[in-house]
This record gives sequence, structure tokens and C-alpha cells, in this order.
Amino acid sequence: MNQNQTPSTSFTSKTSLFQRSRHVALSLSMLAIVTLSARAEMIIETTRVIYREGQRDVSFKVTNKSTESPAFVQMWLDDGNQSASPEEINTPFTMTPPVARVNAGRSQVVRLVYTGEKMPSDKESVYWFNMLEVPPKSEESNKLTLAIRSRIKLFYRPKGLPSDPMAQTDKLEWRVMQNGDEWELQGHNPTPFHMSLYNVTFGADAQARSFTDGGMLAPQSRGTFVLKDFAKHKLPTDTVTVNFINDYGAVSSKSFSLKQTP
Repeated sequence: MNQNQTPSTSFTSKTSLFQRSRHVALSLSMLAIVTLSARAEMIIETTRVIYREGQRDVSFKVTNKSTESPAFVQMWLDDGNQSASPEEINTPFTMTPPVARVNAGRSQVVRLVYTGEKMPSDKESVYWFNMLEVPPKSEESNKLTLAIRSRIKLFYRPKGLPSDPMAQTDKLEWRVMQNGDEWELQGHNPTPFHMSLYNVTFGADAQARSFTDGGMLAPQSRGTFVLKDFAKHKLPTDTVTVNFINDYGAVSSKSFSLKQTP
């Protein structure tokens, strides 16, 4: 196995699994009656990857939970453009292996190495790890199997930043604003960390229903999250509880007094 091979050079001479999966998806519109089979057997054994400056590498596992069949996967990184194919993407990391056959009940270690390109030193940078699982061809003539794609965040964290991003959440500011027929939660993040949201609730007791489907507030920036069905509920709008996803994939909650609309 070539330890320096990256997804951007792995499939330059032939159609990649990613491209073939797009062709399969397109062909769905041409089929009148089919039986779909889309069951993921491969899982990523983490919800996010933190690459701290100075580390030699970072490793994690992908596992085939099937007890019967091997799985074939293609893996690559992207910079946020999830529609780009692996051949079109350049990131400051090498990854091995770019493809793998994982036997039933077994795991494959994925290894990431930072290649040394200059990165912002005052805030995190974010990339995404992709895993495309291609199931074996079905022997049933009227059954179409689909490739399953999983995607998680990869954070590059420079030296010198505070050790715990969740300890920085008290610096965030939030306000609720109306935009046409929609209501939005607007956030200001002056910290050097990406803040990943799970959902939000309103009211001091945080028992009102949730309104967002997650999202991420970039460091040193402002962001907007649509509040679904907000106008249908008579909710207090002086307090919001934001449920963040921390470095370990767990939920960490913090309540904020909403800022007044300027």
C-alpha cells in the first residue's frame, strides 16, 4: 500500500466509485418499478475527527458490522464541496487507504497525516471525511442496490487555542429575527472554534420544542439558522438554550439571554 497516496490521485485513469454512484442515482428516474436496497453495513467509529497541530497523524476505524459479507469502500476528504468528486479535491492531508475491502465483522484503520501547508493559526479549519460503501450486485433482476455515503467533520486545531471549545460558548450571542415569512436564529461566534449545533429550545425551562436541524457556526463569524414552525407556537423569546455537539460527539447545553434586534 502506498502510504503517500491521496484520494485526488487514486482514480485519475478510471471512473471512481463516487462517479458511479451518481450514475446509479440518475438512473433511478428512468425506472418505472424497482425494489430498492440501501442498507449500510459500514460504520465510522467516531462522529468527528480533531487533528491538533503538532500531531504526527490521527487514526480512527471504519467497521463492517455485517456478519456475512465483505464490504468495499472508497474514502476521501473534501473542503466543504460535497458534490465534487475525489479527483477534483485538494486538501492539506494524505489519507490511507483510499479504498478498502473490509471483511465481515472486521475493521479498517484510517490514517490521516497533515502535509504541512500553511493554515490559519488563529482559528480552526474544517474539512470532511467521506466514506462511500458500494454493496454487492444483487442477483434479483428487479432489485436496485444503492451506494451509501457517510460524511463526518475533520477539524484542524492550531496550537495556542484554548483547550476546551465548550468553555468558550459563553462568548456567543444570539438573537431572533423575522425574515419575510420565516423566523431565524442569528448567532455571532467571536471564538476561534467551529460551534456545531444539535438543536435549540426556547424558554427558561428549555422545555419548548426544538426548531433547528443542527448546523455549524464558523469561528469569528455570524450565521443564521431557520426556525421551523416558530410562528405557530407562543414561545418566550427572551431565552434560548443551544445544544452543542462537543469534541466527543456528546451534547453540551448552554442557555443564553437573547439580544434585542438592532
